[in-house]
Amino acid sequence: MKSFIAAAVLVPSAYACFGSDSACQVNGPASAAEQPAWLEALKQNRTATQKLIGWTGGNSDVLPWTLQAYIQPQIHPYDRYLWDPDAKTFTVGKYLDDLEARYGGIDSVLMWPVYTQIGVDDRNQFDMWRSMPGSIDGVANLTAQFHERGVKFLWPEKPWDLGTRREPASDAATYAQLLKQTNGDGLNGDTMGFFPEEFYAESAKLGHPIALEPEGGGQDDALNWTTQGWGYWNYPEAPVVDRFKFVTDGKFLTNVCNRWAKSKTNDTQSAWFNGDGYESWENVWGVWNGITPYDGEVIRRVANMLRHYGKEGVFNSPDWEPHTREVYQAGIYASKFPLGQQTVWTIVNRKDEEKTVNLTVAAGKYYYDCYHGTQLTASEVPNSGAHIDGPQVSFPIEANGFGCINERDQPASDVTHRFLKVMEHMTAKPLASYDNVWKPLTQHIVETPPTDLAMDAPVGTVFIPREEKFNFTVSGVEIEGDALPEAIGTQYPWEEHPQRHHSHIMSVGPLYMDKFPVTITNYSAYMAATGYHPADDFRWLQNWKGYKTDEARAYLPVEMADLPVEMADLPVTYVSMDEARAYCAWKGARLPTSWEWQYAAQGTDSRVYPWGDEKDQSRYPEEDHSTIYRGPEPVTAHSPAGDSPFGVSDLVGNVWQYTSEFQDEHTRYVITRGGSNYYPQGSFWYFPQAKELNSHNKYFLFSESYERAGTIGFRCVVDARPDDAKESESVMI
Repeated sequence: MKSFIAAAVLVPSAYACFGSDSACQVNGPASAAEQPAWLEALKQNRTATQKLIGWTGGNSDVLPWTLQAYIQPQIHPYDRYLWDPDAKTFTVGKYLDDLEARYGGIDSVLMWPVYTQIGVDDRNQFDMWRSMPGSIDGVANLTAQFHERGVKFLWPEKPWDLGTRREPASDAATYAQLLKQTNGDGLNGDTMGFFPEEFYAESAKLGHPIALEPEGGGQDDALNWTTQGWGYWNYPEAPVVDRFKFVTDGKFLTNVCNRWAKSKTNDTQSAWFNGDGYESWENVWGVWNGITPYDGEVIRRVANMLRHYGKEGVFNSPDWEPHTREVYQAGIYASKFPLGQQTVWTIVNRKDEEKTVNLTVAAGKYYYDCYHGTQLTASEVPNSGAHIDGPQVSFPIEANGFGCINERDQPASDVTHRFLKVMEHMTAKPLASYDNVWKPLTQHIVETPPTDLAMDAPVGTVFIPREEKFNFTVSGVEIEGDALPEAIGTQYPWEEHPQRHHSHIMSVGPLYMDKFPVTITNYSAYMAATGYHPADDFRWLQNWKGYKTDEARAYLPVEMADLPVEMADLPVTYVSMDEARAYCAWKGARLPTSWEWQYAAQGTDSRVYPWGDEKDQSRYPEEDHSTIYRGPEPVTAHSPAGDSPFGVSDLVGNVWQYTSEFQDEHTRYVITRGGSNYYPQGSFWYFPQAKELNSHNKYFLFSESYERAGTIGFRCVVDARPDDAKESESVMI
């Protein structure tokens, strides 16, 4: 990134800030001597930028909370601390209490029910919200629970979602309506360098103005309607400066984010130096990048200081002076925030050793170490390294630590004294004494009890003989997460930690597997025999005859009888994982494990497809790329040409198939196999396909309404008794 004292510095940026673009972050001065000229250039850019964009103060007066929402995690609604699948209820208290205990709590939350699941069928980003428990009314209730704890609630906008079902109105208008309906507080712009003004205008038109928080941080002219941003900064030793905050006279807040970093020191120091926020993101698309006790304690301390002085408006001071020369020594960097009758210095130690810092003081002022919670007494410290000699206060900063000095015209108020007492207690234990070793979160497979052993083949099944040395080799197709190779993916029982790639020699079988996926005819017989009807039937069997459109809840099946002939051999879809299990249990069967499914599909020669290694389109359904999914093909459509070596049919490219469930402390997911015949176009971010037998995908489990997808079906297996005759008669084709 170029120095901000470059010749072009006085020309305001016309580009959005994304990544390391200098539109949003500014390198500090090269030395203390250059700081005055550097600061003057920064001020000139502010003046020129405000003139260019017609700056009149933005809209932070309408949304003042946006400048004080300092700690914001991103979370999925299926996080096990937030959702209890047994009680089928949200547990907001449990979730927030955990964050309060581990790092001091949060100010806002960004909820992600959309990515990574979107694209599994034709549900658009709004439909994913409608699929949550209780649909939109349920989301309103969830939002209210966060509000009761003082936490703001944001949704994500996905501008890249162009290949799924289309809404009658624009994204901006649809979100404005849904956020008003649920009392949501704002939008995060996923992959967006800035928000078009339409998003704010549509919400304001409804009398429910919303906060806008683009991922890229923002764009100069968009500062007129945007007060927040989140994104990824550079981390040189001298912290970068939040340019958007500077050019708006402090009326902007960036949440510093580095979601794959194991250590949070760079992020939290950058946030503290700029009086900014921090994106405390741990559940990253189901990959757990947990905050260590050390970083949790850092966040607790920094957040407490930000919140106290943020309420007083200090960090929105229009006279903010980053990289002040009053505190400038090797590895120590400070920002000065003067406001009214007080000034706060935010200080960071970028070195791996403890430092003693000196600050020159003025007569008649009161000084407080607002990190350690103590009052400071001035003394003469000549030649201290500061640029103005005279009376100074002296204070320590731990290695890679934080400092805070508060200068006041009058003694600290009772409120500030109480805050200082809290900080004194909080910082009594040095940061270095906290555990700072990052660890992956352990996963475990959910064991499925074996079935009664069958001697003869149940109707509709194929015998899969025992194999003692099956080469189970498979890789996950997750789009992101390689930055944490010991956390991304799945942890099979023989592995020490989650991982993307798996290879294991194991014994499999014998068992009987359904030749075809369970069909609508099969499931209809199950309903007739059991009378099953779910308590929450949202999206249940959505593609059956007789469904109607309901604006609030999309589709509801209203009639199950008189099944059309053309649907009889379609695989049953729009059923949840538990509904699939219940059907198999009714038959005295169970779902297959991932390795059983792969062995039945692959045989013993590690072929890529059930029929061989060539991707022969004639042997499986063609992919549907429309915005409205046409549905799967009959399970018999490509049999026997597409069958496996054991004669199992319809394994790939028609509907995904449920197999093994895995859990860790925070997420539940099922391994889905075989891919489907639907894949929306226009974005890399849609649920990726895995038609090859050496690949699998993860489908996160939540509520039944959310799990039901038009592209996910299942087949059952029954455990078999060892039978040498059957095994010897089995011939691979």
